Amino acid sequence: KTTIYEDETLNDNEKNEAIRILSKRYEYDKIIYNEGERRTCENCQNECLAILYCEYCIRNYLKTKFNDWTSGNVDIDHLIQQCQLESIGPNKIIEWVPYNKLLSIEYLTKGGFSEIYSAYWEDGHYNEWNSEKQQLERYGKEKVIVKRLENVKNANRSWFEE
Repeated sequence: KTTIYEDETLNDNEKNEAIRILSKRYEYDKIIYNEGERRTCENCQNECLAILYCEYCIRNYLKTKFNDWTSGNVDIDHLIQQCQLESIGPNKIIEWVPYNKLLSIEYLTKGGFSEIYSAYWEDGHYNEWNSEKQQLERYGKEKVIVKRLENVKNANRSWFEE
């Protein structure tokens, strides 16, 4: 932090943003490598590695939302849920995005079991954990690449691997 604060080429906003980005990366690395000092989460009492959030609270929050969405395929739902239960940070979460949350959809190409589109995701991905409210907050509207999966009801292993 000292190096950033002493850098005269950066204004205060740039310094704060640089520290925010580096702090997020540091938190991510601590969890990925399972290294660093642990703390007791004031909410769930689990021993967590992150300081800006609790990975266990995030996973528990996501678990409470499992009944709020479905892909229409039990296997896909289960895969997404398993990924969410192993999430390591607020901005690294796999989600099912319903079609009605996509705007300005444009066809790009077709390949394998899917068609590829660009679109704007109305809400955007989860970005931050709000410790006060004990909930994830979203980034906001963002451009995304979308795969429209064909024959989702009969998905098999090769379909998943695409």
